[in-house]
Amino acid sequence: MKERYGKMCVKGISVLHRAGTVSYGLLESEEALEGLRIEVGQSGAPGFNYFHNNFGMPYDFLMRSSVSSGHPLFVSFDTCGRMLGFARFEKVSDNLEKIHRGKKSLVRHSVHLLRSIEVHPSFRNMGVGRLLFAIAAGHLYSNVVTKPDNPGAARFFRQRLMFDTICDTDCTVSLRYRDHLILPYPKARLLLRQLAGNYPRMVMPELIDSYESLRFRSNMGKSIPRDDIVTFERYLTTSRHLLDRKLSEEIEQFLETLCA
Repeated sequence: MKERYGKMCVKGISVLHRAGTVSYGLLESEEALEGLRIEVGQSGAPGFNYFHNNFGMPYDFLMRSSVSSGHPLFVSFDTCGRMLGFARFEKVSDNLEKIHRGKKSLVRHSVHLLRSIEVHPSFRNMGVGRLLFAIAAGHLYSNVVTKPDNPGAARFFRQRLMFDTICDTDCTVSLRYRDHLILPYPKARLLLRQLAGNYPRMVMPELIDSYESLRFRSNMGKSIPRDDIVTFERYLTTSRHLLDRKLSEEIEQFLETLCA
């Protein structure tokens, strides 16, 4: 592992997003697991436990098997390299394309099956799982299907992650997945942005903290160093694509006043 700009990077992981002290990325090699600390729940200590308790399967083996099989595996981890959550996918159909008058066009997006998603017990109900899934779904550029194993999980997928029941007339997925839930590609692509609109502090904590701090000092009539404004503008640059129209306009108006 190496430290860069105050953030922990793990070799072999393509970091797609950072929110505070948590990084979210795609594992690109089995070797990347050597840089992650995976806490398994045992002897009363909190940790990952579903696969260990139900199947007696070591998490290191589970994740290595996913990567070696070419299945997308996304993880979230903190600055100490501790894994906070993971989401395993498997592609079950490719993009459907056709050529018309010499031009290739995409008729239907691919389908990925969400095999499992699990969050460390100490970090549940904090948005880590939702953010991890939203980042993964947006990166895959695909329809996503899954089959929850209990009513609570089904409510989570429907209410928090926008999954729907697959219609009988839907030709996007094969018959073997008709009893699954689906997150269609248009929703999957926009899920992260919608999450950012509803929970901006969860998705963009540095930007929101910096913005609120600058506004408070400005309202109190205090001088604001140029370095603080530059830092805020840097956060804005990396998060601008996630801002909804209202917040974007609000921030731009504040910047104009601040720099006047």
